[in-house]
Amino acid sequence: AAKELGGYGADKVIVCESPLLSVYNTDAYAKVICDVIEDLKPEAFLIGATNIGRDLGPRCAARLHTGLCADCTHLDVDVANYIQFLRESSTLDVDSMKWDMEDRNLKMTRPAFGGHLMATIICPRFRPCMATVRPGVMKKNAFDQAKADAVEIVKPAFELSESDLHTEVVEVVKAAKKLVDLIGADYIVSVGRGISKDVEGGIKLA
Repeated sequence: AAKELGGYGADKVIVCESPLLSVYNTDAYAKVICDVIEDLKPEAFLIGATNIGRDLGPRCAARLHTGLCADCTHLDVDVANYIQFLRESSTLDVDSMKWDMEDRNLKMTRPAFGGHLMATIICPRFRPCMATVRPGVMKKNAFDQAKADAVEIVKPAFELSESDLHTEVVEVVKAAKKLVDLIGADYIVSVGRGISKDVEGGIKLA
């Protein structure tokens, strides 16, 4: 999997392996990730806004004494790119505003007030800048086997013991349900019951 991440664009992949990480546990994952972050000191740290990511992100941010912007739909570091994003997606008069073109803070944009407003948040005083990012926000690169072969895989030293875990996962039960992947869909057609008394016929019509 680490090599595969390289094929999609990662220059370096950091891998932490332990039997205690085989099943997701908030305490274990948060400790290992925070230890690695405190050692490597990245400027930004992004987590997918999945069920696990929404659980893990706040715990890591609290331990690292930094901010967390949840459910981001757009990210920028370069000010010029951010101004162009505002031109295309907002009603702000960006040309009349003053900008610090050297500002390297991560600009994290997310919906606010029930999605009626887009707010951009920065974390200027603390590092790393942290955000959970909604699935589908970033475009996946085409797979490149040469990059997969060239990726640098780093396995940092870390300590993790049973005493670091405050809960134990005894069993994982997955219920098989017929699910539709709305996140991965290009188009979603939604209709109400008013379209037809015949439900199946209404769906066919839609």
